[in-house]
Amino acid sequence: MCGLTLSIRPVSPVNPASYASAALLDSFRKTNIQRGPDFQQTSTHIVNLKDDKKVEVTLTATVLGLRGQLTAQPLIGTRGVLGWNGQVFEGVDVGKEENDTRKIFDRLESGEDVIEVLKGVEGPYAFIYIDLQTETVHYQLDPLSRRSLLIYPSDPDTSNIKLFMLSSSRSPLAREERVEMRALLGGEGGTICLNDIFLVDDEGDSKMDLSSALRLRSNLEIAESSSSPWTRVTPINPTLPIPNVAVEHPDVQAEVPCFIRHLKESVRRRVENIPEPEARQARVAVLFSGGIDCTFLAYLLHLCLPIEDPIDLINVAFSPAPKLSNPNDKGKGKSPKPPSYDVPDRLSGRDAVAELRDVCKDRQWRFVEINIPYEEARNHRQNIIDLMYPSSTEMDHSLALPLYFASRGIGVLEGSDEPYHVKAKVYISGLGADEQLGGYARHRHAFQREGWEGLISETQMDIARLPTRNLSRDDRILSSHARDARYPYLSLSFISYLSSLPIHVKCDPRLKEGQGDKQLLRLAVKSVGLERASARVKRAMQFGTRSSKLGGSGTGVKGPKAGERQVE
Repeated sequence: MCGLTLSIRPVSPVNPASYASAALLDSFRKTNIQRGPDFQQTSTHIVNLKDDKKVEVTLTATVLGLRGQLTAQPLIGTRGVLGWNGQVFEGVDVGKEENDTRKIFDRLESGEDVIEVLKGVEGPYAFIYIDLQTETVHYQLDPLSRRSLLIYPSDPDTSNIKLFMLSSSRSPLAREERVEMRALLGGEGGTICLNDIFLVDDEGDSKMDLSSALRLRSNLEIAESSSSPWTRVTPINPTLPIPNVAVEHPDVQAEVPCFIRHLKESVRRRVENIPEPEARQARVAVLFSGGIDCTFLAYLLHLCLPIEDPIDLINVAFSPAPKLSNPNDKGKGKSPKPPSYDVPDRLSGRDAVAELRDVCKDRQWRFVEINIPYEEARNHRQNIIDLMYPSSTEMDHSLALPLYFASRGIGVLEGSDEPYHVKAKVYISGLGADEQLGGYARHRHAFQREGWEGLISETQMDIARLPTRNLSRDDRILSSHARDARYPYLSLSFISYLSSLPIHVKCDPRLKEGQGDKQLLRLAVKSVGLERASARVKRAMQFGTRSSKLGGSGTGVKGPKAGERQVE
């Protein structure tokens, strides 16, 4: 994983820094160092335009080494310069000791077309490549936007600009200088033909016209008939069940072994190349609320990792705002009660890890309690707002809070007061199960309104919205402390498998909550002995951790207004 910063700007013979603050560009690079502290490097390329004018193209990469030998980025060759913020899980053969960045780079250096290389990759990525032979910049995001890449200017009009930028995140200085960016969404990319940039003089200041040079694309532009399953999100099976299909249909139970096999394979691909950790350290951690989605991933990790490896289960809890003392209260002068962190996710997490210990007796499960006092959460508010940008609502903030402190990884082990710092660089997340398996209340409501047709439509809408949801924001938050988030439920191969199944196999709203929602997953979890986890009902992260009570002025923003109210 790494942080990327690309800039294109005119070269002025009079005042090279007059058009864009050098401090601004440097601030982006420093912000992205948080993502990749192991190595930093910058490549600068000058392009000669007509009339002896020039533009400077600079690509900086900050690297977090996660597989194979640490590979410096950007990689510079005779044909091009590569910045790769991604992981290859399928499509390219990457050995345990090999580096996927080097594999991608070698194919580009051999002359393969950019689109041909990327269409055969399954995994999260943000990709920037400067083709030195054609003087072209290529940039691309994976179909689900599992990596963040922000673009400046945010306006599609690039006919009169001083600076063009791509960056993994925005810096605090950019906020202060009101540099407005937007996040590229799943499948978005583009090319910039550098020789087609036109420079104009504006009262002694050089500006660029990219209108002829920049070509945007919303996906990899591959014909449907020739596309691989990794170039777009597979639509779900629209087949309706037969009238009055049996509740708890035998087809559902018959599908359980196949479901487990596909999901286990997705988990295995995401952990098999992680370097061996130091003695007694965990190589992987799980974002762990005790919910069914993450608990089953923890179980599958147990099947995929050496038995001597401990597994960290990260559980975050927030204390509420302290109550203001009332002078009329009796007992004035008493010390305030210490904050309680027995929030819903803490209670379900403890129960889930106890069940995992019963089922997987030889594994060391480390339940990491991350307890965040109210004042500490408030002190980090501005930093979190900067990281989640351009996401900007109180709802975004309440979801970003637990991810930020989980990424920081400072807590205590269950039953201990000794500080514990998570060393694992790879975090496993259960995101994506609800969208595909009918896990939200709106899926049940759609069924109640319009039957199976409504449920299929609602589920398809959730699948189609995955590339535009929160993955880009979550990447900016989780990577802020050099962690790499991986999503087994969001493997494009696993999505393709689930999308091929009839809707009644995946969920059945005729059954009660905790049984019919995500019924295929629930049966799988029950089949491996995790009985209590299999019946656990859905609970949103901001309510389970109590982060929802920290928004606005500090007492929380409730209801639909949380999704509309802008952070201040």
